[in-house]
Amino acid sequence: MNYDIENFNELGYVIVTDFMSKEEHFNINQECHIQTALATSLKENKNGWVMNSPNNPCKLDGAFKSNDTFRGVASNPTLKSIAKKLLGKKDIDTYISKFFPMVPKEGFSVDWHQDNYYIGADSSKLISCDFFVNGATKENGCLRIIPESHRNIHDHEKESHGFFRWMNVNETHPSIIDIEMEQPFAVFFDVNLVHGCYRNTSEASYRYSIAWEYIDRKYIPKTHNGHQSQDRLRVQ
Repeated sequence: MNYDIENFNELGYVIVTDFMSKEEHFNINQECHIQTALATSLKENKNGWVMNSPNNPCKLDGAFKSNDTFRGVASNPTLKSIAKKLLGKKDIDTYISKFFPMVPKEGFSVDWHQDNYYIGADSSKLISCDFFVNGATKENGCLRIIPESHRNIHDHEKESHGFFRWMNVNETHPSIIDIEMEQPFAVFFDVNLVHGCYRNTSEASYRYSIAWEYIDRKYIPKTHNGHQSQDRLRVQ
């Protein structure tokens, strides 16, 4: 797995650890508990929540716009510094923020895809970041990536949620990396990188993650339409 930012352009991703204090982590984890308890009481999509099924939330769209604790993660000095370096910009915003609770036994977030398949942006103007609040395992739904898969946009043929399309990927592909870690970590990756997550099949382990794009403040993707899922805020 790649922890060296200098290899980002070649591999399309970099993993970051040890960037958050214990107090900060505690507060974010508590907020995840609170929001998940709220979401698991819902029967249908409501207030930004997109449900897989009743009481089984997929994600909270516009997580930063609706929650200051979540938004604060993007202003973490280490994450912010890396984003600015990778983008080569001093002024950046956050874009398309989401919180994924991934509940035990049936949690689902995303299948194989490329973020930029949906966004349709200049990939040099924005970068994806995914923060795994308590780490992740295969059993509870860890991130899966294919390094060096960010050179082109690929077909997305599988239907999901009635409007999303996912990629058909050979699960035995030799380049697939399952990012399992016991500690909190973040992954920066090119918006064209092929990635996905396992379903949460664990008996009792929630897998919290917060995902967003850092974007050049002067850039507006052609697909931007102001929907709640496309929240855009200045990085503090």
